[in-house]
Amino acid sequence: IQVKDLKIFPELCKTTDNILLIHTAFLTRNYITRTNIYNYIETNKMITSIICEGLSLCKNCKVVEVSSGAASAFDKNQNESIDEEQILKDPYAYLKKNEEVQISKIANTLIIRVYALSGKYVRNRSIYALTNFLSKAIKGQSFEFNTNRPIYRSYGHANNIAEFACSWLLSNDNALDDPINAVSHTINLVSLAKIIEEEFNLPGVIHKIDFTKKSDIYTSSEEQFLNLLKIYNIKVKSLKEQIIDTANYLKT
Repeated sequence: IQVKDLKIFPELCKTTDNILLIHTAFLTRNYITRTNIYNYIETNKMITSIICEGLSLCKNCKVVEVSSGAASAFDKNQNESIDEEQILKDPYAYLKKNEEVQISKIANTLIIRVYALSGKYVRNRSIYALTNFLSKAIKGQSFEFNTNRPIYRSYGHANNIAEFACSWLLSNDNALDDPINAVSHTINLVSLAKIIEEEFNLPGVIHKIDFTKKSDIYTSSEEQFLNLLKIYNIKVKSLKEQIIDTANYLKT
């Protein structure tokens, strides 16, 4: 169900005894610039409200809440009141955390937090490093860094995440108490660029990264997700496989 049609969800829940739901409907950060920040907040609150209303009407439901690593910024504040200034500083992270909490109160909910995504259906090609590098590499263009700070990212492959979500939904397992950080590989972007260069036979990356500077880090431990993939017999995509799959998707 797309966001524009989401209002039918509660009616659907009334007439369905058992629902298995993968919930991804949400306006991501890039939508903030397309509207004003208050409309952005209200729209996402409406999405969460509709989902919660529907789930509360369902006799038996099991939910995968696809969230974001950004939500971890509010993990320590979940039992405290949060002022408007904090929310406006990072509304996406706050709203994602709020949705995690609200849906988990109603349904058996597995929270999957995505950090940096690889594989099919990656979005905003110019914004994210992997797709930005690959878009240029596919055209035979070299690329360079516009920062001198080290940057680290944790990647999870879309297929691995989707397979895990579906395997859990179709199992008899209950959700874990804590969110699952869906990452399998962590790397600094200079090293990522070098792997792409080798794959596409490009000249060496141009950068002025100073590894003594404070790093830009958006990462998580891979251990939990890798253990869960093993439990559900899901083959982990290597980082090189993730890069190739993403490149093939961008070529389509």
